[in-house]
Amino acid sequence: MDYRERWELKDYLIGQTLERRIRSFQVALVLLLLAFLLDFWFMQGIRGEEYSHLAENNRLRRLPSLPTRGTIFDRGQSAIAATRPSLDLILLREDSSNLEAELRRLAPILSLTYEDLLERVARGRDRPAYEPLVLYEDVNLEELARIEARRELFPSLQVRETLRRSYTHGDVFSHVIGYVGEAAEGEIARLGQLQLGDIIGKTGIERGYDDRLRGTRGWDLVAVNNLGRRSGSPWVGRAPVHGQPLELTLRLDLQRELRAALGNEAGAGVFLDPWTGEVLALASTPTFDPNQFANRMSAEAWNTISDDPRRPLHDRAIASYYAPGSTFKVVMAIAGLESRSVTPEHTVYCTGSTRIYGQKRLCWKRGGHGRVDLRRALTHSCNVYFYQLGQKMGIEPITDYADRLNVGRLTAIDLPGESKGVLPSAAWKRQQLGEPWYPGDTISIAIGQGLLSVTPVQMAAMISAVATAGQLPRPHLIRDPTIRPQRLEIAQATFDLVRPALCDAVRQGTGRSANLARVAVCGKTGTAQVFKHSAGIDADKLPKAQRDHAWFVGYAPAEHPAIAFAVVVEHGGHGGTTAAPIARRVLELFFAEPQADSPRPGGTDRAANRGETHAPPPPAG
Repeated sequence: MDYRERWELKDYLIGQTLERRIRSFQVALVLLLLAFLLDFWFMQGIRGEEYSHLAENNRLRRLPSLPTRGTIFDRGQSAIAATRPSLDLILLREDSSNLEAELRRLAPILSLTYEDLLERVARGRDRPAYEPLVLYEDVNLEELARIEARRELFPSLQVRETLRRSYTHGDVFSHVIGYVGEAAEGEIARLGQLQLGDIIGKTGIERGYDDRLRGTRGWDLVAVNNLGRRSGSPWVGRAPVHGQPLELTLRLDLQRELRAALGNEAGAGVFLDPWTGEVLALASTPTFDPNQFANRMSAEAWNTISDDPRRPLHDRAIASYYAPGSTFKVVMAIAGLESRSVTPEHTVYCTGSTRIYGQKRLCWKRGGHGRVDLRRALTHSCNVYFYQLGQKMGIEPITDYADRLNVGRLTAIDLPGESKGVLPSAAWKRQQLGEPWYPGDTISIAIGQGLLSVTPVQMAAMISAVATAGQLPRPHLIRDPTIRPQRLEIAQATFDLVRPALCDAVRQGTGRSANLARVAVCGKTGTAQVFKHSAGIDADKLPKAQRDHAWFVGYAPAEHPAIAFAVVVEHGGHGGTTAAPIARRVLELFFAEPQADSPRPGGTDRAANRGETHAPPPPAG
């Protein structure tokens, strides 16, 4: 083959190869176009409706519309927990060309350091840059004016109005009302129907009635641009359901006075309407300001409160339990009479001590009380009389009647966190401690010591039952006329014997410091021993932390009781010198109103101010 033929063959082969490549490209192009057409047909024909819905969701956003939390009122319609408008500083990070300079200029205006503000910005580092970030909550008008006067220096700051919880009386209602805070992830999972950022009740009434106070979120459907920013007015939406208001049984004036009377002591007081169980005042000290929790609390502030050894967040009125001391002698007297272990005429000679089961037991009065019957023993709180009564009865009748009078069991008060206390028995000791019951245990219980422990609210319910001759109330804070007392199977004659002794105890016995000139107060003091070495030693001679706990329980007036109470002061020494004066201050205020202002002496119902009168409610059952 010559040169020309070879050249022609080469051109032919190149042409064939090029033609095949062009055909392959054409086939691939056709197949690609067919694939696009098939995919387009699949998306538009088969799944067109689904993708249309997704596209619409990318354009529309459902924004939450938050409800207003319900207001809490006292029985006189004074707001004690409300919602107030508040202004927050919002940071739009993408609008700032020099965020560092802005933060440095802002820090002195807010009395913060640059590092503080930088830390707040760092909290939102995982959020998109276009999403607004709350930089500072509850800015005041002076701070806002200083920012607005130099608005050009803060291009990335906006002001947003929001709503915050406000506790108008500070720490006066701190434990009973409680406080609110953002729902934690665990609470969202447990309660359901909550989202991050929702505000819920954490303690007290705020928590116990959170479902009624919180309300339900609404929502607005709004259009957004490609950056996710809102544009235009809402399309459609659902209005939030605002929280319901609550009217409590508490009286603001009595609550204030009780809080002031407790002062700096660690202790608690509970004042009830003995017929209905309505709580008129309930306070625990030391306290805290719930307004601190309305804003986002700093870790330093939280640690200051939570690490305080005096435990200001702990509600001593319902959650702390103490030995009742001599206040338990009221229960002992009822148990002794009902079990026929003692008669009113039975006497004991008190020399200041007695020997039981080979052990010397002291009376609080060194020289003794001489010969005492039941009434004198209660009036003057003679230990020797009740030692011997406990020895005679044994533990079973004691625990039986203590249980009936709500000692050592829950009162079912409508506050979260109530403690049960301890009403010991042979079975309880065997189960809890793995030990048998000894006769000496009963002797300690007989004067309110040993393994026995009670809460102030339990003792307020117990003494209410005595005041009303057998109607045991259920303490409650929401006004509800359907809540009725429980009628106890205890004879009227028993109460007729016990109650005069309690009146004597205030007139001439250990409770004299609670005596009022115009109103007959009845009650029983108690000294609950904390350390064994405090026995027989004057409390004033001991360091505060080693003194006994002081109790005073009672009611007034004697004939037609309108109020019952229990007050305890930790390490207060004697009930007559520390607890009784606290009760007296509240009683003085309670009875300062004209008697005609109440269905019962003292005034516990606003209906009386309209000229209405009420008889005590009949017992349940």
